[in-house]
Amino acid sequence: MYKHINSLTSLRGIAALIVVIHHFSYYALPKTGSTLSAYSDFFRNGYLWVDFFFILSGFIMSHVYIEDFLLRVKFYNYRSYLFSRFARIYPLHIFILSLFVGLEIIKIFLTNNFTFTGKFNLTALFANIFLLQAFDLNCPPLFWCNTYWNEPAWSISVEFVIYCIFPFLLFLLLKNSEKNDLIIYVFSLFSILLLIIFTRGNLDSIIGIPSIARCGLECVLGIITYKIYRRDKYKKYFNLNLLAIIAITWIIIIMNYYWHHLRSLHDWLILPAFSLLILAVSVNNNSVTSKILNSRLMLYLGTISYSIYMVHWFVQELLKIFWIYKFHHVFGKNFTEYEALTSLGVFLMIIILAASLTYKFVEVPMRNYLKSTIFAKQ
Repeated sequence: MYKHINSLTSLRGIAALIVVIHHFSYYALPKTGSTLSAYSDFFRNGYLWVDFFFILSGFIMSHVYIEDFLLRVKFYNYRSYLFSRFARIYPLHIFILSLFVGLEIIKIFLTNNFTFTGKFNLTALFANIFLLQAFDLNCPPLFWCNTYWNEPAWSISVEFVIYCIFPFLLFLLLKNSEKNDLIIYVFSLFSILLLIIFTRGNLDSIIGIPSIARCGLECVLGIITYKIYRRDKYKKYFNLNLLAIIAITWIIIIMNYYWHHLRSLHDWLILPAFSLLILAVSVNNNSVTSKILNSRLMLYLGTISYSIYMVHWFVQELLKIFWIYKFHHVFGKNFTEYEALTSLGVFLMIIILAASLTYKFVEVPMRNYLKSTIFAKQ
């Protein structure tokens, strides 16, 4: 039985909230984004924490499934693993998707806009139902299309592809020597840089088919990071508190600035810092960082992080539709800076409340039901 790493759960909650703030501030209410960017571009760069999720996913899944796939990939273990991952992500995804369908129906009565068109078309809906929204082959260049009803759910589409090959990746990488681990890590890192350069110049735009490579390569970074975590000797030579400080400082410096001319390099440079942060905080110690991450509030936010991530885009869309219906103009059009920032605070509280409800009444019950049903038949 694997040991739960609490600090990483908390980091997942922080990452989810940063993504939420990024989406609200630069998509739902740009006035908030311009206000925040006057002081720092930290939240403008918030999309980079999706890449943190991908690296963390490789690390956590290695931690959970290392015993299952250490010697070989058995059919029974592989099937149980895949069912478990499906039960983890799909119920909440399909629930939120049904809310979006309901919202499109409501638009018929509340607005004069056409419904089930644009990115909310029926073809895209079926792609989302089957987690295939990243596979629209009719979308040149590089397959970038509006196929996402719930915008953040593009990531679970590509993650599920990586889930399918992850046991084989883990099995192969576990056999490597330390020297080969370093080579693979560096190769994966530079492959991501080339991916950024030859697609759209930043990680935010790598969606569609190329995002599978983005997710897969970052998952490899997570697996290699986990292999380092498993080796006790690094703990003797490195001060974990110092590593955490270096990683946090590194991340803050990158997040604080938005490089227009070296965008690809900017986004790429944060990836090793994410690996370092995961490595540094995964070992429980008495540092201030560990105490904060192991607090009840932080652990709770991490626990409901998937719900936070999945529900916030729907709330944004609902808010915008309601605002147009009620006030007959775009949400936040006449807001002052103070009102924009206040709106962000209120929005975050609504999201945490909504996520708490979906976690308790949708995510956990449906996951448990699917697991009990599936495993009972095996």
